[in-house]
Amino acid sequence: MSDPSADATLDWPELMPALAACVATLGEAGFDEQLLALLRRAVGIEQCMIFAYAGDDAVDCLLAANERAPRVADRLAELYAGGLFRQDPNYQRLRRLVDAGGDIGEAELTPMQAEAMPSAYRSHLFAFPDLVDKVSLAIPGEAGAYYLNLYRGSQAGPFTRADLAGLNALAPLLANLIRRHYRHHGGDARSADHQPSSEEAAVLAPLSERERQLCLFLLRGHTLKSAAAELDIALSTAETYRKRAYAKLGVPSKARLVALCRRH
Repeated sequence: MSDPSADATLDWPELMPALAACVATLGEAGFDEQLLALLRRAVGIEQCMIFAYAGDDAVDCLLAANERAPRVADRLAELYAGGLFRQDPNYQRLRRLVDAGGDIGEAELTPMQAEAMPSAYRSHLFAFPDLVDKVSLAIPGEAGAYYLNLYRGSQAGPFTRADLAGLNALAPLLANLIRRHYRHHGGDARSADHQPSSEEAAVLAPLSERERQLCLFLLRGHTLKSAAAELDIALSTAETYRKRAYAKLGVPSKARLVALCRRH
């Protein structure tokens, strides 16, 4: 998707402080909020989701945010990562990006494909909180792909052609910011160091040893499936450990687990 007038749709001087803040917080706790601030300023988003896909028919939620209904965003991310992602019209594209492997390519911007969405998928993920439009950015990574989803509700209305052109202009920057930040915080990273930091140790203290080990693998970028393989346990057992750990910590998703460790 290219538009020779794309640069003209963004007020770059106005965006520079937000861009600088994103760069300044790469790898730090404040990055998510700075990224959201940039996207809200640039194209007026109402909801944002970022997922990581590593080619094992599973996705991890890295960021779920809806300023108006934060709990709803968590629930929608849980439904999507729990299996509805397979009904996403862009899922096969993500699989192709991962299967291609090799060099990191360009990010691909895709407007909402309402006609390709199963009715159940759309009703679960768009009916509440009254979302009417979506734009997705598929970002090839070093060992998988990231999936940035931006939404608007009925109050703001659908993304305009100017919005799409602006996002197209921002896409290379967004892709590199997301790759650089999340590869060390729940994206491509497959770190060999599974010793907890002092912050992680404090957050995970209420857990059993196995629950703690599983959470550390998840925090290092593993999917549930790969974490189960590392721990030499069945996937169903890993699911049980994760459910118990999240209940004890009061978090609904991996994204919130990561955020809890950063805040602490």
